Amino acid sequence: MERELSNKALAGDAMGQFALNIGTGLLGMITYYYTDIVGVSAGIVGTIMLMTKAIDAFADVGMGVLVDRTRSKHGQARPWLLWMMVPLFASILLLFSVPDIGRDAKIAYAVATNILFFVFVYTPLSIPYVSLMALTTRNPADRGLMGAFRAGAGYLAGMVVAIGFVPIVNAMGGGRLEWTMLAAIFGAIAAAGVYVAFRSTKEKYNTQQLKDSGDVKKTLTLFSSFKLLFTNRYWLIIFSAGLLSQILFGLSATSGMYYAKYVWGDVNLVSLMGGIGLIPVAIVFLASGPLMKRIGKRNTAVLGLAIGTLGILLRMMDPESISLGLVGSLVQAFGMIPLMIVLQPLNADTIEYGEWKHGQRIVGLTNSVNSFGGKIGAALGTAIIGWMLAWGHYVEGASEQSAAAKQMIITFNLHIPLAIYIVVAILLCFFSLEKQYTRILDDLEQRKGTFGM
Repeated sequence: MERELSNKALAGDAMGQFALNIGTGLLGMITYYYTDIVGVSAGIVGTIMLMTKAIDAFADVGMGVLVDRTRSKHGQARPWLLWMMVPLFASILLLFSVPDIGRDAKIAYAVATNILFFVFVYTPLSIPYVSLMALTTRNPADRGLMGAFRAGAGYLAGMVVAIGFVPIVNAMGGGRLEWTMLAAIFGAIAAAGVYVAFRSTKEKYNTQQLKDSGDVKKTLTLFSSFKLLFTNRYWLIIFSAGLLSQILFGLSATSGMYYAKYVWGDVNLVSLMGGIGLIPVAIVFLASGPLMKRIGKRNTAVLGLAIGTLGILLRMMDPESISLGLVGSLVQAFGMIPLMIVLQPLNADTIEYGEWKHGQRIVGLTNSVNSFGGKIGAALGTAIIGWMLAWGHYVEGASEQSAAAKQMIITFNLHIPLAIYIVVAILLCFFSLEKQYTRILDDLEQRKGTFGM
C-alpha cells in the first residue's frame, strides 16, 4: 500500500502526544507534590488518585460514544483538540496551585482539581487524539510510523519533565509558588502542542465518510457496540496489555523520585535516570521502523520487553548500587519504548479486524474502553505507591526512612515491574493479527467495491 501521510504530517500529529505526556508527566509528580510540598499523607494521596482516576475511567466510555457521534466541519475527533487546548493549560495550573489551607480543605481541593483535569479535560482530549490514528490512515506502515513518532515525542516530553522539572523548581526555590509557576509554563507548552496536532491532521475514514461509501451500514446502539467489541479477541489482548502497561507507567512516573531520594540518597539523581532514558529513545526511534518491517510490530514489543527484563534483573543484583542501578535503568528503558510504539497501531488494527468480522467500524468506543482500562491501570499504579508507602510506615518529608519503607520503594520499583514485563510479553505472543491484516484490508476494499456497483 502507498503511504498516506508525510513525515511532516506525522511529526505534527506527534505533538499531540508530546502535549499529553507533558500532562501525564506532571501528574506523575503529583504524589510527591502532595506528600512533600503540600503535606498530605501518602495513604490519603493514594486513595485520592485511585478514586478520581476511577471516576474518570468511567467517563471514558461516554466520551467514546460522543466521539463516534461528533459531526463538525473539522471532522469527528479532530475538533476536540481545538476545544480542549485552553482548558488543558488552565487545569494543569489549578492542579499545582493547592492553597495553604486546612488538611480537609487540601484534600477536597485535590479531589476537585483532579476530577476537573481528568474528566473534563484530559479525557475529552486523549480519546479523540488516540482515535485519529484509525481516522487518518489504514496503511499499516503509516500506522507503525505514527506509533513511532508519537512514542518518540511522548517519551521525549516525559524525559523533559523528568529531567528538567525537579532541578529547575529546586533552583527557583522549591516552594509551592515555584511549583505553580513552573507547572504553568509546562502547561502552556502542552497547549501549544495540542494546537500543532490539530493543524497537522486530516480525517479520511470517519463515520460519515464510510457511511457515504457503504463501508458502514448503520449506527449501533451502545449495547450492540459493547457486544461486538468484547467478541474481538485481538482487541481483548491489546486491552489487557494496555491495562498492565499503564499500571507500570503509573508506578514509574513517581517511584523513581522516592528511589533516588531514599535508596540512593539523592533526589536529584532522578534527573540522571531520566537523562539516561533518552539514549534508548533515540536508538529505538531510529531502529523501530526497519525492525517493525522486518519482524513485525508484536515481535518488536516482545523483544523490547525481554531486554527490559534483563535490565530489571541487573538492578536487582544490588538495589542500592547507584552505578549498577544506572546501567540497569539504561537497559530497562529499552523494555517499554517498543511497547509504547506499537500499542496504538496494534489497537487501530483491531478496529479493521472488527469491521471485517462484524461489518461495523467502532472507533471511538474502542479507544475509550482502552483508555478506561489504561486509566484504571494508571490509578492502581499510582495508588499502589501511596498504599505501599503507608504499609512501610513512610514518614512524609523525612530525610531518612525506615528499612520497611525502603523495601516497599524497592518493591514497586523493581519486583512489580518485572512481573508486569513477563505477563505482557506472554499476552502479546497470542496476538497473530498481523499475519492476516493485508488480506483483511483487501476483503474490506472488495466489499466496498461490491457495494458501489
